[in-house]
Amino acid sequence: MINLAGDKEADVYIQEELISAGIDLVREKSKGEVPYSFQGRLGHWNFKRAWYYWNASAPDGQGFPLEIASELHEKRYPIVGKSQPETYGKVIRVVGHCGCPHPKEWAFPNRLELQSQLRKLDKENMNFGELAELYNNGTIIAQRFVNSYHIDSQEGMNEFARVIRKVGI
Repeated sequence: MINLAGDKEADVYIQEELISAGIDLVREKSKGEVPYSFQGRLGHWNFKRAWYYWNASAPDGQGFPLEIASELHEKRYPIVGKSQPETYGKVIRVVGHCGCPHPKEWAFPNRLELQSQLRKLDKENMNFGELAELYNNGTIIAQRFVNSYHIDSQEGMNEFARVIRKVGI
């Protein structure tokens, strides 16, 4: 994907990228560095174009369940080549993290469920790494979701949209 920051023709690229992925166009004016008139929507997910990637977000507790997020992250990228990623997790980045961590490091239950469980443990002020450890070691048990991604390629957008449609989220 190309960098659309400041590009007055951004709408042309945005429409092509969304239509190619089968994502609905929604009229919405930009409030950021990319001057656009369109965003995308598919299921619970909203798509906003940033510099050279898409921001995909879903409401609290309505993103991809950890199992689906993990499957997507680990799936082999279909385009083979020297500069191509090995898996989708390198172009569909959990919470936009440039280190491309596994979803189990960033998947959490909805906010109310999380607060309730932390109160029971008397642990209300924790960082994401500490929270992830509590889930991964079984101290806290709850359905976990990933609600935010940055998507760096058209192939990644297409696969992300395919998963939304398949899972019905």
